[in-house]
This record gives sequence, structure tokens and C-alpha cells, in this order.
Amino acid sequence: MFALTLAALIGAVMIAAIGKMSESALGARMWALGYSCLAVAYAINVFVSSEWNPARGFTYNTMLIAGHTWLLAGTWQFMNKPLPTRTISLLFISIFISTVIFTFLIPIRDVRLVTIGIWLIIVRASFAYCLWQYANNNRYERTISRVAASLVLVEVLATLIYTTNGALGELPLIGKQSGTVAVITWLGALIGIMVGAPILMLLSTSRFIAELDKAAHHDPLTGLYNRRGFFYVIRPLLTIGARQHNNIHVLMIDIDNFKQLNDTHGHSVGDHVLEIAGETLATTVRESDAVARWGGEEFCILTYAMHTDNTIKLAERIRTLFTEKCALLPELQNDVVTISIGVSINGRDGESFDAIQSRADKALYTAKKTGRNKTILYSE
Repeated sequence: MFALTLAALIGAVMIAAIGKMSESALGARMWALGYSCLAVAYAINVFVSSEWNPARGFTYNTMLIAGHTWLLAGTWQFMNKPLPTRTISLLFISIFISTVIFTFLIPIRDVRLVTIGIWLIIVRASFAYCLWQYANNNRYERTISRVAASLVLVEVLATLIYTTNGALGELPLIGKQSGTVAVITWLGALIGIMVGAPILMLLSTSRFIAELDKAAHHDPLTGLYNRRGFFYVIRPLLTIGARQHNNIHVLMIDIDNFKQLNDTHGHSVGDHVLEIAGETLATTVRESDAVARWGGEEFCILTYAMHTDNTIKLAERIRTLFTEKCALLPELQNDVVTISIGVSINGRDGESFDAIQSRADKALYTAKKTGRNKTILYSE
């Protein structure tokens, strides 16, 4: 029991620390609160007189059900699902009232423990379902979630055996009596705390790492790749393109008269325009294409295995959609915001990105110099 207390306490502290470091690890603080309640519950059995009395039993059971309630609520929040506050509140209130009744008003130990056992089965099964069903698409996080769900199901099985035994006969005093049922129940608790807490810590950490990775590879304003992320993504595309002799196109995109727009309407409007540009590019290109905010008001797209005619059509569609979306901004209804685009294609297999991008940059310069708001394909 002391080992359970220590493991729950350490798990609570570590998960709380991770939750403070990462805003995206939603639910981590609820998990920490849940393990804190479990630590209190187990500590009661370690440090409080071993002789049972209603107050001691009630406090232990209340902390036990509160801990599992917070763990369930934290899991729903971690999976970015609307927290079923009403359902979770009803779950807690119903078992709390039942505990009061069978502890103080009708003190029947077996009925009380069977009732709590059934409740724990429902809550732990819901916990496992949420972990399994709503795991993030990230392969690493999904794997950890399903391992955690499997461990919770082991706890459910142990609780089911204990509860069934209570419904059919005598319940053992866990930690004081030996026997198959007592050992199985004890092992279920050990797995839930000493293995479950580290796994939830791994889940919280995975979100923190994903957040750092996104910050390192994405532009915070538009959500597109920054240059570092862009080069990381296009490296295999360039290699495969050279091996399979596929077309590689580079589009350099620049918002026309952006400095003047900022000076006239302010940087907040300029930021809105950049966000529109990012949204337009992200929703128009294919999943196999790479898009980046190149710097300032300039953007870059790399398309893979696309015919030149279709690439030009893509550029024109982007140009038209961007202007239409900007026209919806109230501050810009009297102004037309446009973009210019330069396009280049790889000249030979294995040609470097820098060479292709340099030609697209020259085509962009030509588009800007010859009136803006147009797409120019580089030609010798």
C-alpha cells in the first residue's frame, strides 16, 4: 500500500509539471488531481489506524471515487472531446450518495463495496473506451493510448472478479487476507498506478514534444511550414522525383503592395491578410504538395508529379481565391488585394531545389515588374 501511495504521488507531481509546461496537454492537470486523490486514499490505509471506522472508510472510498472521476474527466479533455460534465457529475454524485448510505445509514460492507466495484467497472471501462476510440492520429500517441486502454481493461477484469465474488460470497480484506481474489485485485491496483501513471506521463510528454516540434517547423501566424519545416518535407520529394523522373514545380508567391497595405490599414489588417494567404494555400494544394511562408509576405509551394498546365491552373485558382477572400474583410472592401506568382519546373533529374526556386523567383520578379496580379511561368 505504501508503494501505491508513493507511485500515485510521484505520478501526480510529474503529470502536473508536464501539464504546466504544455498548454496542448489538456487533461494533464485533471490526471494529476486524480492521482493526488488516489495517493490520499492509499495513504489513509498506510498512516491511519488499521482498525476500520466509518469516518476512515468513508474518506478512503470518497478519495478513491474522486480520483477515478478526475482521471475519466482528464481523459475526455486530453482527447479534445467536449467534456460530458453532466454525466461525470451524475456518476460521482450517485456513488457518493450510495457510499454515505451504506457507510453511515445502512452500514453493510459487502453491499457498499459491491456498489463501488460496479461503479469502478463502469468508469474504468469508459476510461479505456475514450483512450482507445479517440486517440490522436499521431502514431506514437495512438500506440501509447491503446497500451493504456489495455492496462485499464486489466483493472476492469480484476475489479469484475472482486465484485462478482462479493455478490456471490465473502469479500476479502485487501492487504490483510490472502487468496486468489485478493491477489488479483491487488495486482490490478498495482498495474493501474505503477504502470498507468508512467503511461499517462508519456502521453502528456508526447503532446509537449509535438508542440515543440510544431513550433520548430511551422510559422505561428499562418500555420504553414517555415523554411526549416519546408526543407525537411521536400527532401524526400526531390529524391523520389529524381528517381522516378517526375515533374517538380516551384511556385514563388508574393502579396502585391503589402508594405503600402500595412502603412494604410495597420499591421493587424496585414496579419489578417497573411492569415488569409496561409488558409488559401493550405486548402487549395494537394496533400502531397509542400507549402511554406518563405518570409514576410512571400510564400513558396513545391508540387510533385503535376503537369505544368495543371500547375498554372493551381496558381491561378490560388490567385483568384485569395483576392476574393480578402474582399470579405470589412477594412478592405474598398481596396483590391492581389498576389503575383512565379512558376518554374525542374530542368533535369536531380536538379537542386535552389536552382528551381531561383528561376521561380525570377518569374515572380517579372510578374511584379510587368503589372502584378498575374502568374508567370519561367522561360529562358
